[in-house]
Amino acid sequence: MATEDFKRVVETLRTAIAIADPKGVVAFANPAFVQLSGDPDHGVCGEPLASLFHRDDARRVTQAVSRIAEGKTASAILDVRVAAGGDWAQLALQPALDARDQPAGIVAVLHDVAGQRETEDALNLSTARLLALVEDSPSAKLIENADGEVELVNDAFCRLLGLESAPQSLLGLPAVEVIGRSKAVDAAALAGAHRRPDAPASIPLARADGVPATLERQPLLVDESPAGALWSSHAETGAPAPAERGASEIALIEKIGAELSVALEGLAAISIRAQQMEFDPALVEHFVDIRAATETALGAIGDLVDFSKVEGGIELARAEFRLRPAVAELVRRVVARAEETGCRLRVKVEQDVPDCLEGDVERLRLLLRNLLESAFAVYPGAEATLAISPEYQTSSGIQLSFAVSVAAGPDKGAPRASVEAGMGVAVARFMVGAMGGRLAVGTRPGDALYAFTIEFPVRPAPPAPHRPSYVSLVAMPVLVVSEDSAQRLALANVLRGWRMTPIEADNAAMALALLERLHGEGSPVPLMLVSNRMAHQDGFLLAFRVKNHPDLASTLIMMLATDGRPGDAIACRENGISAYLRYPLADKQLNDAIVAVTGASVDADETPTLVTRHSLREQRKGATILLVDPHRDSHMLAAHILRKRDSSLVVAADLAEAIASLEQDLYDLVFVDVTVEGLEGPGAPALLRGHVKRDVQATRFYATSVDHSPEWRAARLAEGFDGTLAKPFRRDNLFAILAEIGRLPDPQE
Repeated sequence: MATEDFKRVVETLRTAIAIADPKGVVAFANPAFVQLSGDPDHGVCGEPLASLFHRDDARRVTQAVSRIAEGKTASAILDVRVAAGGDWAQLALQPALDARDQPAGIVAVLHDVAGQRETEDALNLSTARLLALVEDSPSAKLIENADGEVELVNDAFCRLLGLESAPQSLLGLPAVEVIGRSKAVDAAALAGAHRRPDAPASIPLARADGVPATLERQPLLVDESPAGALWSSHAETGAPAPAERGASEIALIEKIGAELSVALEGLAAISIRAQQMEFDPALVEHFVDIRAATETALGAIGDLVDFSKVEGGIELARAEFRLRPAVAELVRRVVARAEETGCRLRVKVEQDVPDCLEGDVERLRLLLRNLLESAFAVYPGAEATLAISPEYQTSSGIQLSFAVSVAAGPDKGAPRASVEAGMGVAVARFMVGAMGGRLAVGTRPGDALYAFTIEFPVRPAPPAPHRPSYVSLVAMPVLVVSEDSAQRLALANVLRGWRMTPIEADNAAMALALLERLHGEGSPVPLMLVSNRMAHQDGFLLAFRVKNHPDLASTLIMMLATDGRPGDAIACRENGISAYLRYPLADKQLNDAIVAVTGASVDADETPTLVTRHSLREQRKGATILLVDPHRDSHMLAAHILRKRDSSLVVAADLAEAIASLEQDLYDLVFVDVTVEGLEGPGAPALLRGHVKRDVQATRFYATSVDHSPEWRAARLAEGFDGTLAKPFRRDNLFAILAEIGRLPDPQE
């Protein structure tokens, strides 16, 4: 579609859309965008995008535009205030990509959320007031929502019914199930009340102390329809006073802390003794993990004791730490839980998030673990993502945003429990507050399940270690990681043909175990080829863990993607992946990529350059050619002629291979033997051009045949071929075509 036609279509849309250049200057905006963001009398074209928003939000918009234009992030969603009027809007930014998948501009989409935010603020205020009222009430209270689930419940209600669960752990559970746990409640009377949700009910309680009490259910009606119920009771004698209850809770916490201290001393002695003796390293590591978990639990217990006594809250430890290795260690601790619940775990630490920070890394890791495990429990079988991104720079450091989100998918159904249920979320909320942030729980579609922002002082980063480069591929160990046995076999056979030493792994856990074992044996693996498609830990997560492992960071990683997604190039840079290629691919293309990665003089981690099929193509002075021909002698002859002219030749023996090659790569020339089945007719050029994904005008199609009469040539040109080439191939004819497209470099000596 032509640019002018595209603009006319966009101008008719009610959605507010604008296009800006890489510097953020608006080049085009439809009327809906102008109406929502600026002064309709003057327009917004030629204005910086950030200038359209409140000065407090302009800096965030500028930083987001800059990061997208530099290819550091694939998108950004910001809640901002419009400068003209101050109304709230949601600004979604994403790159406008050129033919090389590089950002050539910024697409901005604006949504009016002012009314939605006002409604949410009013609901949040009402909820906060209701929560405070229920929790502070000495009377037992439980609020049931329209779905019959526990919306709010206080500690007095749990004491009344003799429930041992904490109130937070009951949120989201069926109210009838929660009440039915009590031995004091008559099951028949409870079932009768449940059958009539629109009628009040009164259930006598058989209390152990013999004090008469009744549980009352009062339905909540909206437009005369049941919308939940309020369960309450006012006959509660013998309950401990708040001060006494607080003292008893503190005593219990201190008792647990004392027991944990004894356990910690024993674990410390065992772990030290195990390291001194010839124990199995896995057993030693198990002791160390238990000790670390006990130390963290003991620290959390101490925090709760201080918090209960209101003596200043947590005393945070402040020390320098490396963020990415800390997250990699967190992944190691939670990945087993993710697999148990059938969840796919993803980690996204954006490129410009500084790695050397100062703060309490153990508490940060504990609260992130709590939130991830809560997400696994709430949405088993879904894809959970931990994302860390820079919010904005400050005079004292940087504010980082942490978000745990759950992606919609076929396995993601209704939540199994409330997203706020459980002590893990309660402790995380408390720790986030102590660190100067506020934990937000997602309420709108598309929101993160949990999100918070914390400021960290930034420390100078040490220089990146230089990795060695390799002169030869001969005898180089390479780890091939893929769940597809056929893919592993094919790659291993190709690598053996180059006299490399392939090692195979069918999952991420096995890959890490092999890398660690070989490193411990003094034979580190310098290169890993990993598939992007794996069940629980995909190739990106495995790459992140390897590159941030204390012993494995020097391993080079290449990804072979069977299905690409937007933003994969950015994800590769975030996770330390040196090359990204679509699979299946030609042997020569794989060899070129391995040579480029292992023989580079610049560390792949020190440069934004990512080896891709496009970068390999751009580095080559000659042409990239696809030869669609079933005859091996034609393949050998073309390769012999082109090999000294720095050209890349990919061969396809039939139509299916030709289509696959066109869909995964870009070519300067496509030579087509018109006797190939499916390409004999006049529609062959259009059929092949239809599978060129982008920049189709840059690819020239030539028909080849042993019949090269003037009549045959005229017929092929009429069908839509750009030219013809006689068979058998002749050096002069091939070089003339290369010279015509400007791809005939000097011969290679």
